[in-house]
Amino acid sequence: MSEAASPVHSAPPIPIANRPKVLVVDDELGPRESISYLLQEEFNVMAVDRVDRGLELLARENFAVVIMDIRMPQKNGIQGLEAMRKIDAEVSIIMMTGYGALATAQAAISLGANEYLKKPFDVDVLQQSVRRHATEGMERKKRLAMFKQLETTYEAVKTDQKKQQMTAGFSQAAAEMVHDICNPLVVAIGYTNMLLDEVRQLPPSGRSGERILHYAETLEKCSSFCLHLAESWRQTTRHSGEVDVLDLYETAVDTKTVLFFGTNRVEVTGSKGAVINGIRFELVRLLQNLIKNALESGASQVTVSTTQLDGRIVLAVADNGSGLSPAVLESILKKPIESTKAHGTGLGMTICRHIVSAHQGEMEVAARPGGGTVFTMSFPAISAGS
Repeated sequence: MSEAASPVHSAPPIPIANRPKVLVVDDELGPRESISYLLQEEFNVMAVDRVDRGLELLARENFAVVIMDIRMPQKNGIQGLEAMRKIDAEVSIIMMTGYGALATAQAAISLGANEYLKKPFDVDVLQQSVRRHATEGMERKKRLAMFKQLETTYEAVKTDQKKQQMTAGFSQAAAEMVHDICNPLVVAIGYTNMLLDEVRQLPPSGRSGERILHYAETLEKCSSFCLHLAESWRQTTRHSGEVDVLDLYETAVDTKTVLFFGTNRVEVTGSKGAVINGIRFELVRLLQNLIKNALESGASQVTVSTTQLDGRIVLAVADNGSGLSPAVLESILKKPIESTKAHGTGLGMTICRHIVSAHQGEMEVAARPGGGTVFTMSFPAISAGS
């Protein structure tokens, strides 16, 4: 006896407001409505019969793809293409015409069209083309937004530095870090230029697609790091005067719980009463960098300990990883060095040195017996009631 087939549950449709937006510009009612009908299940489609109306919509809405006829009255598609690129340089534009001519296609591509299709169009070819260009267009806009945010944050850092007097410790550290950030920013800008050049010349498939993916991934990692680092140091400048009485043991416990989700790979030992004067934001940043570096370098266990010795609070971060070479141990606390991680920049240790120094502390590094590395920092202790 055969069993009844299980019902097939299809995924719920995506709300129209959340779908990629497609703008159709064609003076002929038939093609305009046909394209809208074919795409309405996957996209939020808007259709107009004149270039000027399309330009008005493009200026107000965020479209992923524009599909535009070339032969139209008043203003033709080539003129519309040129005007649209001035409004939105990243939107994907597909040009269509019933009059196939090589010169027209070349003009469209030279002005920034992403693809050129002939009428009457093949339904499958049109749908596949719009899907691909919608994905690429949204990715370009996402990266552009990230770069603008990066530029805004970087400019904010420079503005903050001009407004605030460079005092001892934290402000000086922030100024030096802004300078250090310039190197990865140059890398990001270089990859950006290569990415844009490749995108505008990208064929439907081939090695160019693989290269553009590699560029985008590299750029995203580098830019995200710069954005996070710049924002962190901008906050450093803002909080430079907020010195509190802090318990290093409690700070280490909070860092493990909040930033590392209470992982068993991080252990905090010691007891309450390891009290110093300091800025909580900076000390958390110090612990975060040291613990994160240890875990990313292959350590399965990181131990953070606090002890009191001769009027000072000793904070140690020890790991059981592969350790550092004698040459690196000798120079790591003296000058910026090349990162030992595959995608690192070497800035993390520079940040740690600045933070320890700004807290009137001392920092040492040594090989851990049995394998791994120990970073030891000591700070002036104060009484808990101070």
